[in-house]
Amino acid sequence: MATRFRRATRTKPTISYAEPPSSDSDLDLDDDSAAEQSVRRRSSRRVSALKHTHTQPLPQTHPPKRQRPSRQTFDTDTSEDEISRPATKKTRPSKPISPKSSKSVKSTLVKSNAAHQTASSGVIPPWQGLPYQVLTDIFEYAVQPLFDEHSFQPSPSVKWLLQMARLCRAFAEPALTVLYSSPPLVPMVQAHRLVDLLKEDPTTKAFRYRNKIISLCIDVGQVVAYSLPGSGHLDVYDLIKYLPRLAELELYHQKDMSPYRTLDENIKWTYPEKLFDALEYIDPAADPLKGDKTGVCKLRSWRWSSRLAGKKWPLEKIREVHMMPSFANLRKIAFVNYQVPAAGQVEGEPTHENLLAESLKPLKHLDHLIFESSTLVNAKLLSLLPTTLRHLELINCWEVVADDFAAFLLTHGSQLRSLTLNHNQSLSLSFLPVLGTGCPKLQLFKMNLTYFNLHATYRDSEPQYDQLMLPDQIPIWPSTLQTIELIQLRKWQTEAAEMFFQSLLSSAATLPDLRRLTIQAILNIAWRDRASFREKWIGSLNRVFKRVSDPPKPHHSVRTREDSDAAASEQESVASPASNTYSRKVSLSTPQATPPRRTLRTCARNSRAGIYAQSPDTSDSEPDPPLLPTPTKKTHKTGLTRELEILKQTAGIDSPPDSPSSPAKADSSDDDEPLLLKKDRKGKAKETIQGMCEVVEVRIDNLRPTEIQVTEADFLDDEVSGDEDWNGDDDRADDGYAW
Repeated sequence: MATRFRRATRTKPTISYAEPPSSDSDLDLDDDSAAEQSVRRRSSRRVSALKHTHTQPLPQTHPPKRQRPSRQTFDTDTSEDEISRPATKKTRPSKPISPKSSKSVKSTLVKSNAAHQTASSGVIPPWQGLPYQVLTDIFEYAVQPLFDEHSFQPSPSVKWLLQMARLCRAFAEPALTVLYSSPPLVPMVQAHRLVDLLKEDPTTKAFRYRNKIISLCIDVGQVVAYSLPGSGHLDVYDLIKYLPRLAELELYHQKDMSPYRTLDENIKWTYPEKLFDALEYIDPAADPLKGDKTGVCKLRSWRWSSRLAGKKWPLEKIREVHMMPSFANLRKIAFVNYQVPAAGQVEGEPTHENLLAESLKPLKHLDHLIFESSTLVNAKLLSLLPTTLRHLELINCWEVVADDFAAFLLTHGSQLRSLTLNHNQSLSLSFLPVLGTGCPKLQLFKMNLTYFNLHATYRDSEPQYDQLMLPDQIPIWPSTLQTIELIQLRKWQTEAAEMFFQSLLSSAATLPDLRRLTIQAILNIAWRDRASFREKWIGSLNRVFKRVSDPPKPHHSVRTREDSDAAASEQESVASPASNTYSRKVSLSTPQATPPRRTLRTCARNSRAGIYAQSPDTSDSEPDPPLLPTPTKKTHKTGLTRELEILKQTAGIDSPPDSPSSPAKADSSDDDEPLLLKKDRKGKAKETIQGMCEVVEVRIDNLRPTEIQVTEADFLDDEVSGDEDWNGDDDRADDGYAW
């Protein structure tokens, strides 16, 4: 019988991680229970299915599970005699990739949906060989957020995660871990399915779903306030009591959110007592070896709403709740819609400000405080807040003014890392002169000056301050700032706006960590003056802060270089003395860097551009004796070459004539150092080029601020594709998952 040979082709086979369809896949069944029975059934029988790709058994790095027998795959044209013979060719098993390389593969995995292919090399990256924790980090980076923060509708990332779970067995548990860490609960049927899953015996499941849930964000109006036909109301007690790792529990209502016009309407649903009982629930028959809940939930984040608290949980009882073991470790807490009573305070009784401040004292680990839509936030309450706060958010609080807030920063801002001030109608920027002094460790500063009408029928969203800031109120920016985001700056004079932008340019040398700069300003001046203003300041801010060079090398590259230097030195130590002598002679005689050919044009350009801040002019000094090359010297020369290229691109063109000088480091080997451009003019003005911001977004216009800004993108001639009429057929198959 003639042997049949396969015809060789030049085309490369399609690379895919999708496993061939078979009855073994537990992710193709209709429900979770059938999938679990399939997993248990497959573990007890021999597997002899054929596959198209050769795979090796992968090391398990997460909770150990029963190992399946390894499959041997063969070509479909192979005879039975060849199948019975043992393979003579040995293949080297693929090694799992180190967790250090997780960041380098994140972007690649994000761009692909199902099958990952390489363009030219034909080498299949061993995605399935990555450790469990690395895959979890990659999926978490790729899909966040899982649902919209305002409507709580699930994002397309949920469906993508399920596709990843079905794509490869190695991807199944990491993808489901990310999905269940903060599961979307909208629409309501998903929440009911999740409760049914948590109530089942965990020993019958392939994964421990109870242990995966860490955060629950519940929209009361869409999840628990109404009943589901056939299932009734959602039982919050059953949803929470089985979760041993629950750390964040936040309940929202759409009436508490922007545009904040329904703050006076009643809400029938309130916090049930069973909710707090579920946090303290401990199963007497819990087995810690199986991952059961053996202690109370230790929350890190909680959200109070005055209407959801109702009469059962007034301010007087909040302190008692905070003394419960479940709330003792709170680090983040929010208070929504807490108002000063209209009738005033009763003489002899503690004020509402004192009650709220007293309720925070049992929380020894509190460092993140949020107040939203509360007139209770005033000068009195600010003075009673803890001095150890690291994150503070004031949202839509009408009673906060700049003078009181400046005094608060001087006394309570020493530990603040982030400060978010959004939609506060009475708060101007007059506190900026004390920002650097009061908050020396501040890293994130956000302020949105968009305000909302209290009534939909007439406009009352104008700022409640006379001027945003005055020309003599010069801001002092903390040197640790990494993000500055200021939206809808308005109601100020041109002189104050120029002073504000000049303060940023003047502080460029003292803002080495700044990476994001976003400013949206409104100037009510003539359009010609506004165009000149825009051309001057947007160009200057981009030139000073926008990164024009390559980002610094990632940490793993630095480690690789250090490891290579260590290996080279080790090899040099074991070499012969003669070779060491020869290498030293070569090092001493070879210059460290070859100077470029100097021409009249380059000399003139260098004289205009100035000098590098890290490299003082040493032309008149004596040359240093030659030294052995070191990694530090090499890095310094590389940074110097890179910065010289920046100087050639910028060259100090169009620099503001009154830019004040700032001290620069004269001896440093760090690549992320500002440049000092010196003009050879009579004014001798100096400008610091920070050049480290990945995002510089500056907009200066005269658009009227509104709650919803309409642009030309909102006016389309054709309807967006994907919104066709329903044909009466629902092709959505029930795959057994809540999502």
